[in-house]
Amino acid sequence: MISVESLHYSAGKFHLNDVSMQVQDGETLVILGPTGAGKTVLLELIAGFRRPKSGSVFLDGRDLTHLPPEKRSVGFVYQDYLLFPHLNVFDNIAYGLRAAGRKSEEVRKRVKELATQLAIDHLLERRTRNLSGGESQRVALARALITDPHVLLLDEPFAAVDPNTKEKLMRETGRILESQKKPVIYVTHDQIEAVDMADRVAVMNEGKIVQTGLPGQVFNEPKSEFVANFMGTRNILKGKARREDDLTSVDVGRVVLLSSVAIDGDVHVTIRPEDILVSANPLISSARNSIKGRVTGMREKGSVVLLTADCGMELTAAITRESLAELQLSIGDEIYLTFKASNVNLF
Repeated sequence: MISVESLHYSAGKFHLNDVSMQVQDGETLVILGPTGAGKTVLLELIAGFRRPKSGSVFLDGRDLTHLPPEKRSVGFVYQDYLLFPHLNVFDNIAYGLRAAGRKSEEVRKRVKELATQLAIDHLLERRTRNLSGGESQRVALARALITDPHVLLLDEPFAAVDPNTKEKLMRETGRILESQKKPVIYVTHDQIEAVDMADRVAVMNEGKIVQTGLPGQVFNEPKSEFVANFMGTRNILKGKARREDDLTSVDVGRVVLLSSVAIDGDVHVTIRPEDILVSANPLISSARNSIKGRVTGMREKGSVVLLTADCGMELTAAITRESLAELQLSIGDEIYLTFKASNVNLF
C-alpha cells in the first residue's frame, strides 16, 4: 500500500495543501483535475523528484519521504514518455536493470519476457525516434515495469496517442495493471478515461483533493460546484430543500423538484444531462419529476445532441441523433423532461 499523509509543497505561487490518500495493492486510483491543479507535482513528490515542505509518503509502512528516487521502488511513466533517443528499444527497457547492476543474461531474459507481454518484442532493435505514439507508450511502460517496482505512477499516459489507438491501449494497459497487482496512481484530465481505468477517482483542484470515491459516485454525486462543473454535469441549480417522508422537495424558483437525497436547507442541485428523458408528450413512468418546457437550443457533442430547454429554469438533456430525428424537434417546440428522484443530486 502507498500512503500519502498531509503533504504540503510550494513552488512560486503554486501550493499543494494537506494532501492525504491511500492506494492498496492491485488498486488503480485515477487523479482527475484541470491543468495546474497539482496532479503531476503530487506524482513527483511520491516518486522523490520533489521534496515536500511537510508531510510523509509511506510504502507498506516504510517512510520514503527523504529517500532518493532510486531507493523508492517506484515506476514512473511521463506524458511524453522521455525515452532515451540515443538508445534503441532494448536498451531503453533494460536501463533500470543495468543501473541496478544485474547480469547481462538476466537483463536479456527479463527484457524479452516483458517485451513479449507488451507485444513490442519485434521492436527491440529499433530506435525510439522511429516509434509510433502507441509503440512509445508500450516501451515507456515496459521501462517502468522492468525493475518490478512496488508502485506505478502514470502521468497522462495516453495524451500523445491518437483516439483510435487510445482505446486499444487503455484495454491492454488495464489488463497489464490488473496482472501486476501493484498500487497504481494514474493522472488524467479525461473523464471517460478515468471511468474506464479507475477503481477509485480523486478530483484535484488548486493543490487540494476535493472529492474521492468510486467513479460512479464522483460523476453522479458531486459534492461541490467545482466537481459538478468539471464532471460535465451542466445542470447546476440552487434551491431550498425540505425533507418530506421518503423524498426531499427542492424549490428552485418556478419549479419544485423531488430528490431521494435526505437534506434540508439551502442546497445546490445537479442533474446529469444523460439522466433526462425527452418526449413530446408526458411519459407514463415511475419517475417523480416531469417538467414541461420549450426547446431553446440544440448542439451536437460527439455521439449525442445536447438539447437545452426553458422550464422555468434552463435544463440540458443529452439525446441521441436518432431520438432527435424521431421527435422532429425545432427551436420553440414544447417538450417534457422526465427524470427520477434518484438522479437529482443535492449538496
